[in-house]
Amino acid sequence: MGEELNWDDESAAYIRNRGDRYPGGGGVEPNWAQEVMDDPDLAAFEPDPKSRMGASRFIGYSTAAGRVLVVIAFRDADGDLHGINAWPATGADLRFYREGTRHGKDN
Repeated sequence: MGEELNWDDESAAYIRNRGDRYPGGGGVEPNWAQEVMDDPDLAAFEPDPKSRMGASRFIGYSTAAGRVLVVIAFRDADGDLHGINAWPATGADLRFYREGTRHGKDN
């Protein structure tokens, strides 16, 4: 079992309603994001070099979603992870995940 992700109501609604903001894009359920954290091939960037606020990026497979997802989260002062955003992996994130799993890298 991977590290637990905590979602407040606002952030959970934000990822669930992703399709409202991106035509053709579907929502992401918080439990799918948790499956990403449980993926043995999880790729973790802590902190994410692309983040201006020092958030972390996690890339992993969700069985329920049937695809690789990107999860953005931050650590509070106690070290607990709180979900901020999540979306289906594409482009560089998806390539990075696929390369890591193909070569058996420990990400």
